[in-house]
Amino acid sequence: MSPTQTRRIVLFAAPLATLALVSGCGSDSSDTAASSSVPTTTSALPTSAAPAPTSHAEHSQTTMTMVPNPQNCTVGELTVTLGQAGGAAGSTELPLVFTNTSSRTCNLDGFPGVSYVTVASGNPVGAPATRSGSGSVVSLAPGSAGTAMVRATNVENYPADQCGVTEVAGLQVYPPNSYDSVFVPYPTKACSMTGANINQLSVAPVTS
Repeated sequence: MSPTQTRRIVLFAAPLATLALVSGCGSDSSDTAASSSVPTTTSALPTSAAPAPTSHAEHSQTTMTMVPNPQNCTVGELTVTLGQAGGAAGSTELPLVFTNTSSRTCNLDGFPGVSYVTVASGNPVGAPATRSGSGSVVSLAPGSAGTAMVRATNVENYPADQCGVTEVAGLQVYPPNSYDSVFVPYPTKACSMTGANINQLSVAPVTS
């Protein structure tokens, strides 16, 4: 091969080598750019678990407390008696009278709780009184009284297999907003069984 031919081969090969080098560099930079553009999810993960948020309802349940109203009448400040009973169709109307025996004015607000009991300190017999009507706060001066009407159904009018007639000694009465009760004698008959068709007692709110 002559020197001239050798020089031509070298000159021809040099651009090819340069082109290959440029192509190789372009491929590397493209791959690098592509790999750098892929989002990395690891860096987005929290480094520690955050505490679960506490809902408003949960917070309310844990902080809400029952605060007694000092203006309400307590059991120790009241005597509870039955007034003159009146007849009604298949039931008896019983005035439940709350008299303030204390030296201060106190309030009765709402419905008393009323149930039948077999003895003074016994457990309730059947369903307690349902509530009927609406009212407002009654302020009792010393010596004054408020009344809540109780309707006692003649339970012998209910089917015997749905009632379970039982002799009772009287009523267990909780003054409005009180956790303490008193016993009021009232011998009668009650349903020891409960059911949707049995409504042996109902009570209205205290009125003046």
